[in-house]
Amino acid sequence: MNSKNISKISLYAFYIFAIGNLISQVVKIEMLEFATKPLLTVTLLIHFLSSDMRKKGSLTLFMAGGLIFSWIGDVFMLIQHYHEEYFIYGLSGFLLAQLCYIFAYRKARFDQQIKTYQSFVQTRIFFLAFIGVAVMWLLYPALGSMLIPVAIYTIIIVSMGIAALLRRGWTSEKSFMMVYSGALLFILSDAMIGINKFMDPIVQANLLIMATYITAQFLIVKGIIAHGQALEEPAEATAE
Repeated sequence: MNSKNISKISLYAFYIFAIGNLISQVVKIEMLEFATKPLLTVTLLIHFLSSDMRKKGSLTLFMAGGLIFSWIGDVFMLIQHYHEEYFIYGLSGFLLAQLCYIFAYRKARFDQQIKTYQSFVQTRIFFLAFIGVAVMWLLYPALGSMLIPVAIYTIIIVSMGIAALLRRGWTSEKSFMMVYSGALLFILSDAMIGINKFMDPIVQANLLIMATYITAQFLIVKGIIAHGQALEEPAEATAE
């Protein structure tokens, strides 16, 4: 089986597991959730590795690391109700995933900037910083001993969003929009986790958290693939 077929099959498998996981959140079938959630990032990793993008060694390594650490985070978040420490382990897995994504975004750039977006970038850096501060302000009274771990994670995931933002003008618009949108959805998903865990429960929290998380991971992976494919296109096409 060639890599193109593997890429297609793994993507279709991701769609199936994603739909199955979202159904499990609605109908509350724990067995279905346990069967589908760990396979989401596995299928995305296979899809990424078998894609036809022009790969750079370190970019592939960091993206694979991000998905592998996300898998670790997924597994521990899935079983967090069995032991309090599992939430910390899951949080640590996702923190390492965000660091990998930050480095991946720095690698997924053209050698030269094709257009400047200084005003766009500056205003949205402020927006992302504001979101991080606002979430910590909301959660602060309820965090207790979790204050430092959650604060560190918030800084890292906001930094991941900023790293995605700073790619504007250094990659194709398609790649930028997909990765940046994915980063925003990842931040939203994790903000909902924090609010739902430490404050008041959100209606259909698990469904909303997983829907945004699944979409985030999908967009990040597809956005990085789009960058690799854009490397083979003429510069004029990527600037459009």
